[in-house]
Amino acid sequence: MTSSPLAGQHVLVTRPVAQAEGFRALLEAAGAAVTTAPTIRLVPPTDAMALGRAAARLAEYDWIVTTSVNAVRRLAEAASEADAMSALATGRLAAVGPATADALRALGVADCLVPAVYRGEALADGIVAATDPESLSDARILLVQAERARPVLRERLVAAGARVDVAPAYAVEVNRDVRGALREFIELGRGDWLTFTASSAARAFVQLVGAQTGGALVAAISPVTAATLSGLGLPVHVVAATHSMPGLVDALVADAARPGRFAAMHGHA
Repeated sequence: MTSSPLAGQHVLVTRPVAQAEGFRALLEAAGAAVTTAPTIRLVPPTDAMALGRAAARLAEYDWIVTTSVNAVRRLAEAASEADAMSALATGRLAAVGPATADALRALGVADCLVPAVYRGEALADGIVAATDPESLSDARILLVQAERARPVLRERLVAAGARVDVAPAYAVEVNRDVRGALREFIELGRGDWLTFTASSAARAFVQLVGAQTGGALVAAISPVTAATLSGLGLPVHVVAATHSMPGLVDALVADAARPGRFAAMHGHA
């Protein structure tokens, strides 16, 4: 394997601005040329005070559950304002994946539950398995996530008997400012990969430019995102085995290493 396995490949990153740079750095380290066009932006949720109210009562919760790095950041801001950072650091935490867990540890959280599969269903199952069955029906769980996030995590926890409070940390809206950049990437036909790390980014992409790729291949961070893309009419060529930024880069590298794969898809010599 060369030190630049993605050399000569042009990758579009659709992640929000705050998270795009880390992904860009990983791709560039692998030799790719990167265009960043965040299809979504994060804005305050409809009830902008909900997270603050929950943060003031952090010590009352048996579990504090976060589903993204953005959720952790907003929670930390709310906890700081409520003088509840100690309750956050000493609470029983759960995170949907390693990046979210790392964000919690950076705040002083000693440990948190992370499921083996980085999706809501597995996170709910992990919390249920880690909770004494006799106390589960009395367990109070705070779920910090995006507004209008997938309901499966809350539904599974409620079905198990827990009392769940949902505190939206942010909302997602389409970033229309990048429509021109997306059209250029697609219409020029010089792109090799479209990458998607969330269903919301995929839906926004199609709202902005339709279900077209300009000949680029499509890569998804997880089966959930891949299913969304397929439902929108976009063909998915690669799904990361490990649902994280490094995992998605690894998936692109592995695909590029397949004999004749890249040349066959793009007509390169």
